[in-house]
Amino acid sequence: MEDLNEKYDQITEQREKIIAEMKKLEENEVLKRYFELKKENENLYDNQLDLFRKIKMEEYAACKHILVYSKIDYDRYEGRTYRRCGCIKCGLDNRVLDESRDWLSYSQKIMYDYLKKRHIFGHSWGIQTGIICDIDLAQAIYAKIKKAYPDIDDATAIKFFQYSLSNIRNVKVNEERKVSRAKRLELNPKFQRWNIGDIENY
Repeated sequence: MEDLNEKYDQITEQREKIIAEMKKLEENEVLKRYFELKKENENLYDNQLDLFRKIKMEEYAACKHILVYSKIDYDRYEGRTYRRCGCIKCGLDNRVLDESRDWLSYSQKIMYDYLKKRHIFGHSWGIQTGIICDIDLAQAIYAKIKKAYPDIDDATAIKFFQYSLSNIRNVKVNEERKVSRAKRLELNPKFQRWNIGDIENY
């Protein structure tokens, strides 16, 4: 018991010294300015996150979704197939509904909240292409199509998308060329989800 009390008193003394030193530093104008800027930056960051959330919510609501299957699960016990969809235009992807919200990133939480609020669980919330494709790859291809043809309509964009994806999947290339292809599509150079088999049981 004496040892514990002694340690407690030592820590109390150390803390008192630190608090006294901190009070002296508070009088330093440079440090005052630093903490003012730190606080201001934190407030601006919070505002930025809030605006980002509102922008994404509006983007999802305004988008005329073009959907691919971004995940397919086979339940052998129930004999059912579960499909999740993602939009190649805005990236909204209902795979997030398979996860606990607590484990999602900030962007994924926005998707989760949007989908839950609108009760979007199936695949009837946009144009269903029936294509199985990684959502990052699908968005990258669509972005290239839109860059080349800004005024393209959805039906034509889907045809171009199907053709481009088919080319990627049917033209076999070595690992070095895959890295180069990923870079051209502005994907991570280590990207590997090119084929249908990479999507099933994601």
